[in-house]
Amino acid sequence: MFRILTIFLLLCAPVLQSCQQHTQEKPLVISSIKPVQALVVAVAGKHAEALELHQLLPDGASPHHYALKPSDLRTLGNASAIFYIGNGLETFLSKPLENLSGNTQVVALVNAADIQHLHSRGGHDEHEAENTEDLHLWLNPQNAIAMSMGIARTLATIDPPHQADYAVNARQLVQRIQAADSHIRQQLEPLRAKPYLAFHDAWQHFDTHYGLAFAGAVTLDVSRLPGARHVHDIRQIIEQQKAVCLLQEPQFPPALVKTLVEGTNIHVGEIDPLGMKLPLDENTYITLLQNAADSFQRCLQ
Repeated sequence: MFRILTIFLLLCAPVLQSCQQHTQEKPLVISSIKPVQALVVAVAGKHAEALELHQLLPDGASPHHYALKPSDLRTLGNASAIFYIGNGLETFLSKPLENLSGNTQVVALVNAADIQHLHSRGGHDEHEAENTEDLHLWLNPQNAIAMSMGIARTLATIDPPHQADYAVNARQLVQRIQAADSHIRQQLEPLRAKPYLAFHDAWQHFDTHYGLAFAGAVTLDVSRLPGARHVHDIRQIIEQQKAVCLLQEPQFPPALVKTLVEGTNIHVGEIDPLGMKLPLDENTYITLLQNAADSFQRCLQ
C-alpha cells in the first residue's frame, strides 16, 4: 500500500507543481510612464502584491523618443492590462499595441471619462495648434482624478476579489489630490500675472488649471534644439512680455540656457513633468504635483 501511494505521489507531483505555479501567477499590469505608474500604485494600494506592476519607460528616457527593446516587447505580450496616455505621446507604443492579442486590456487614458482636453498651443504652427491634442494630461489634477477612476475600474476586472478595495483606494486618492489641488491654487494665486517661458511646452494643463501666464516655449520639437532665429524670438519675448521665469527640464543643455538668458534678469528654474527622481508609493503623484508648484513659485518669485 505504501509503495502504491509513493508511486501515485511521484506521478502527480509535476501536475501539482504546474497547478501551484499557475495559481501563483500574478496579472501583469504595465504603465507607460511614471505619472501613470504613480496613479496605478496608489489605486492598487496594499493589493499591489496581488499584481505585478511594471513601468515600461525607464526613468530618464523620453516618451517621445524611446525605442522598445526585445524584452519590452515580450513584457507587453504577457500583460493583462496596459495603461498609457495616448498615441500622440508614447509614440514608441503605436505599432506594438496593434500586434497584441485580444486578451490584453489596452487602456488609453486620454479616453477616460471626464478628461479635460486641450489643443496643443503649437507655437508658430497655427495649423498644428488646431489639430493636435496636448497629451500632458496628468499635470491637471482633475485629469489625474479621471484617470484614477478609470484605472480602478480596469484593475477590478483583472482582479475581481479586490474590486471594492480598488474603488476605496481610488476615492481616497481623489481626496488627497483634491486637497493638494486646493493648497496649490492658494500657493500660486499671487503669481498668476507673472509671465513664464518653458523649454518644452509640457505645462499647458498645469498653467491653464491654475491660471498662470505662459509667454512661450523655447523649442517646439523636443528632439531638436531651436535655431538662431528662434533664439532671437525668445529673447524678444523675454524683453517684450517681461517674462520673469524660464523653466528648463533636465534633458536640455545648460549652454543653451546661458545663451538665452545672458544679459537678461530672467530667473531660471528646473522642473520635471515626469517626476523621474521620485520613489514610487501611494503619494508619488501628489509629490510630483507639489514639486511642480514649488518650482513655479521659486522661479516666478
